[in-house]
Amino acid sequence: MKDMSAEIQMDTKQYKKMVIKSKISHDAGSKRVYLMELDAADFPHIIPHIEKLAKENGYTKLFAKIPAMYAPVFLLAGYVMEAAIPGFYNDEEDAFFMVRYTHPDRAKPESEALEVFQQMMVKPERYASSRMDECYTLRPLIEEDAERMVPVFKEVFETYPFPIFDASYLVHAMRNDETRFFGVFQGEALVAISSAECNGKLQNAEMTDFAVLPSHRGKRLAVHLLTFMEKQLTLDGFKTFYTIARLHSPAMNKTFQNLEYRYAGTLTNNTQISGKIESMNVWYKKAVK
Repeated sequence: MKDMSAEIQMDTKQYKKMVIKSKISHDAGSKRVYLMELDAADFPHIIPHIEKLAKENGYTKLFAKIPAMYAPVFLLAGYVMEAAIPGFYNDEEDAFFMVRYTHPDRAKPESEALEVFQQMMVKPERYASSRMDECYTLRPLIEEDAERMVPVFKEVFETYPFPIFDASYLVHAMRNDETRFFGVFQGEALVAISSAECNGKLQNAEMTDFAVLPSHRGKRLAVHLLTFMEKQLTLDGFKTFYTIARLHSPAMNKTFQNLEYRYAGTLTNNTQISGKIESMNVWYKKAVK
């Protein structure tokens, strides 16, 4: 039998020759390494690679979203599973959200917020569907909209783990990262935004970046955005929708719950957003044609 643990503990000279093809994000704000997409060619030496990134930068959480088939070696390396999405990869292979903490304080659950969330889960407040107010229009956003998107994001988010306050980043995401943005307008004014980080190859999309200006909240604009996104992406052949929503945002969690997303787990102290590191809830839904 092949000794996988021996491969993980490769010597330094061999490790330096490795070219990493996987998609990885890491930043000082979240104090976290995030393996977003594992390239099979990087297995299993991706594990010492992200361990090295964490050690060099003083990160306290290592976070990996991986196909379930690779989970055993991550478990051997001290990781645990915090969430899972069935059929995430082409509606065939499950995704496991594996984590390892390097400091015990980072692993402590947010008790009060989890208690509030638990009450929402056992006593859901269902609401009937309604049409969007006629004063609003909804459409996909294009590169020419990037400059007007930035003020909306800046008003809604104090800080964010990705540079959405930079119009050039938004354009780059549209051109190169399969990211689709959607907006709600009142006349010519952009008042709400959402995005879908799409993976056409794997047929899944992350529904994210929901930003509604404070003066337009209470109109269920996030619900209308999410419904519109689902319809557009289903027509394009996407099979799994998911989100990583802030535990401290009951309204956003209710939006996904009421649109029949299923709770998949909580990522403890996971993401720096609005000035602090917060826990995030994972939700998913299968496309229905």
